[in-house]
Amino acid sequence: MKKTIIILSIVGIGIFGLLYLNKNFQWLWSTNLVEVNVEAGLSKSKVKIEHGISVHTIARVNDSDLFRDRKKSLTVFDGQPKEKIENEYGENDFLITYQDEYYLSFRQLKLNRRHQHEYKFSFKVSEEGPIVQVEIEGIDGMSFERKMIRIEDAEKYIWSEPIDTE
Repeated sequence: MKKTIIILSIVGIGIFGLLYLNKNFQWLWSTNLVEVNVEAGLSKSKVKIEHGISVHTIARVNDSDLFRDRKKSLTVFDGQPKEKIENEYGENDFLITYQDEYYLSFRQLKLNRRHQHEYKFSFKVSEEGPIVQVEIEGIDGMSFERKMIRIEDAEKYIWSEPIDTE
């Protein structure tokens, strides 16, 4: 009985250690997770999240360029989880759309390809359109909440911020 307990303890510690090492030090498999939550009045089926490494140039004229060539991005959520977020360092670009009517883009700077994260996207109702709250948990984490922008107005924005007309 004691041997069984010792063996199970060693196996349990080994599995926990391997999972911890994979998530924090030596990448063996992706543990990146995407979670999407919506308030009543909104629908997950209308949410699309695309991700790519350095796919959105900072030299673009305005955000309408985001919608020209979307083949470079990987769809990680389209009403339900699709693909895993690539585990690579650098400029992780995201394009979030709701009902093909609203969008928000942002960039997460990831300093090491071994860093893995939990990506949580929460959508809220407002009179002006959906609001998205992004919570990225992990070494290169970040969090913010922003109002989504009408896709038809994308030419007036750059990086989801109004273009200064002065």
